[in-house]
Amino acid sequence: MKVNFFLKIAFFLCLSLYAHAKQSLVFAVNPYKNTEELRTQHAELIGYLEKALQREIVFIVSKDYTHLLTLIEQGNVDIASISPKLFATSRQKKIPTHYLATFKIQDHQGNARSSYRSLIITRQKNSLQTLNDVKGKRFGFTDVDSTSGYLYPRFMLKQEGIDPQKELGKVYFLKKHPKIMQALLENSIDAGAIYDGIYLTLPKSEKEEIRILASSDEIPYDVMIASKGVDKALVTKIRELLLAFHSTQSAPNTIMGFEEKSLILYDTLLYLE
Repeated sequence: MKVNFFLKIAFFLCLSLYAHAKQSLVFAVNPYKNTEELRTQHAELIGYLEKALQREIVFIVSKDYTHLLTLIEQGNVDIASISPKLFATSRQKKIPTHYLATFKIQDHQGNARSSYRSLIITRQKNSLQTLNDVKGKRFGFTDVDSTSGYLYPRFMLKQEGIDPQKELGKVYFLKKHPKIMQALLENSIDAGAIYDGIYLTLPKSEKEEIRILASSDEIPYDVMIASKGVDKALVTKIRELLLAFHSTQSAPNTIMGFEEKSLILYDTLLYLE
């Protein structure tokens, strides 16, 4: 009898824990900066959603871009901020997700932008003057699933007639955009690829050390998606909240709000392969 009693207690405790767990939402992001920077950048948005939804939001940073896609596919996250290329890949692979909205980020001039550019950069002190000069040089990418840190710069190199796999020197995958800038300023690489937000927020003295060799077309910013397991009514609610969000802060790289974009803008990124 005592065994049955304790089993019942354990059962109801499990149900209680499960119900509590379901009240929280797991929010995952790409690891394009270090964890603390990402946590700070998303803090206002998370607080806003928690208050409006009356749910705790558990914030996690994936190990890499591919890992985030795996978490989404397996239903281990509820909502996610996902890079443009990764979102296009998820659609190509027919991974069921719900598009919520596209980020609007404040630039260095105080404007809220929903798109950005990929830059290929070098130091002013280096002899590299044109994109063609990177042949045989040490080059830094971020991650193979990064739109601005790999996909677009590789496309720009190919347009210049450079085979990134054969004609670059030593190639490094440094994962995070700030690490590309750091490696360049420390002379660990000769050139590298970053998104323009990193360059635009550099101190004037460091910006003057940088030469831009190439700039991409505009790229739509990261998207917020919901995984397949999220209730449709909750998906609609979160989308409405995102589109109504307006940051009270004012600083470069602040998440200012969201807007809806045509998904064709993301699908076209697949043709840059």
